[in-house]
Amino acid sequence: MFHLDRPMYLLGYLANQSRVYLIDKEFNVVGYTLLLSLIEYKTLVMRGDLEHANAILPTIPKEQHNSVAHFLESRGMLEEALEIATDPNYRFDLSVQLGRLEIAKEIAIEARSESKWKQLGELAMSTGKLDMAEECLLEATDLSGLLLLYSSLGDAEGVTKLASMAKEQGKNNVAFLCLFMLGKLEECLQLLVDSNRIPEAALMARSYLPSKVSEIVSIWKKDLQKVNSKAAESLADPAEYPNLFEDWQIALDVEASIAPKRGIYPPAEEYMAYAARSTESLVEAFKSMNVQEEELPSENGDVAPEVIEDGVEESQEDAVEVEADDSTDGGVLVNGNDVLTPDQ
Repeated sequence: MFHLDRPMYLLGYLANQSRVYLIDKEFNVVGYTLLLSLIEYKTLVMRGDLEHANAILPTIPKEQHNSVAHFLESRGMLEEALEIATDPNYRFDLSVQLGRLEIAKEIAIEARSESKWKQLGELAMSTGKLDMAEECLLEATDLSGLLLLYSSLGDAEGVTKLASMAKEQGKNNVAFLCLFMLGKLEECLQLLVDSNRIPEAALMARSYLPSKVSEIVSIWKKDLQKVNSKAAESLADPAEYPNLFEDWQIALDVEASIAPKRGIYPPAEEYMAYAARSTESLVEAFKSMNVQEEELPSENGDVAPEVIEDGVEESQEDAVEVEADDSTDGGVLVNGNDVLTPDQ
């Protein structure tokens, strides 16, 4: 069907050419293709007579099949439209709408389109087809999507590969997150330094790798010296001024105790076991642990006195020694000292 931009008059229809001819007031003749078979097919579909409509379909030229498919899509007949459509992009869109991922994958392979791979990968992930999702996201080089997938699965090997891919492509944000999740804090620091994010590296070292603070501060001073020498001199090094860094020694002890556990990656299925853990910082937990080790409270809340082997409690003071003496006139001697009696 065509919309005319000016009044025109019908001249006639040539069945052997499947064209209708029109003329305007200026005697301009225009011809339009008008397939009777296409009109008849659409009429039968509108009536719901799909059996006879499918019988007429082979008489419709191939170049008109996409038009037929669009007509069927408008009627909500997506399956039939997918079977008839010939345009790859249109068939891909119909496959995605129907959730026919295998057909969409075949089209994406032929088209070699990054956008199609990415769209298909997101759809596969949302439908739980994770193997297909990984393949599609790799083809699309969608690093953010891969980060979401691997981190959700707890796939340490996949995260390691992704970190290498991100470094090669200069995607430092993704590379940093991958290395951080893997507990490779030294590589995180180096990545920040290589990216000229030295202040961020210093702050990260203070939080996670206090043993590296002096090294990063030295690099920071050299870099800052080029811009402002006074500001560079004002940077404090914990090796020289440990008093300026709160709980500095405890932070070093925490780092040493946690370091062996950084390479242990629990599976994602154990997430709930870790979700309920305290949000207390490691430094605070370490301090509390030291306090508990130094003081073992008794049942009434007091510090328990030392107990000797035979079960008799040993007091910090010597035992009271009481001796009777006639010369004291009723008094007593306490540790050799003369003490008055109550009636004195």
